[in-house]
Amino acid sequence: PTFADDAKGLLLSSISDPNPVIFLEHRWLHNIHSKFKKGNYKIKIGKAKICKKGSDITIISMSYLTLEALAAAEYLFKKYKVKAEVIDLRTIKPLDWKTIFNSVEKTKRLLVLDTGFTTGSVAGEIIAKISINKFKKLKTAPDRLAMPDIPEPTSFALTKNFHISSKDIIKKVLKMLKIKQKKNLQYSSPVKYHDQPGDWFKGPF
Repeated sequence: PTFADDAKGLLLSSISDPNPVIFLEHRWLHNIHSKFKKGNYKIKIGKAKICKKGSDITIISMSYLTLEALAAAEYLFKKYKVKAEVIDLRTIKPLDWKTIFNSVEKTKRLLVLDTGFTTGSVAGEIIAKISINKFKKLKTAPDRLAMPDIPEPTSFALTKNFHISSKDIIKKVLKMLKIKQKKNLQYSSPVKYHDQPGDWFKGPF
């Protein structure tokens, strides 16, 4: 899950599910605030969330990359009038193929974001199934942004430019839509990609 309401609803569904459930949340989301309902409510496991509707391209994301996707979508519309549809998977097993298929049939373009390695990624599985089942609907080849197949660095000098950011998403979308990028793309990411509790921390990690 990405947002607090989804985390609560999915966690309650996971606890009550008769099957084994692995619940994961990214540490970079622990300082993100969002409203959620009081009381006991559940969100269906396997149901994706359309965070932003659009008609030009489908951006499928998960975890903290949903924040990056939404920030990129806002910038793309403001600067280029590109209407990106952003889908937060929320769960990756099972995947909500109905929502994914419906969106791709509408936008006819697909970019998948993945927090994991490129090889064997969820993004690769989504692109494979879209290519098999919806190839004739596509206007351009589907693409993905995933992590390289190398161990993730831990020092700040290496991590500050290592992870996928909204700037990377913006550049990829413009390339897929064959839109010339305006000069000096000045944009900062909404997520801080470094494992430290705050600016006051001066430790090695």
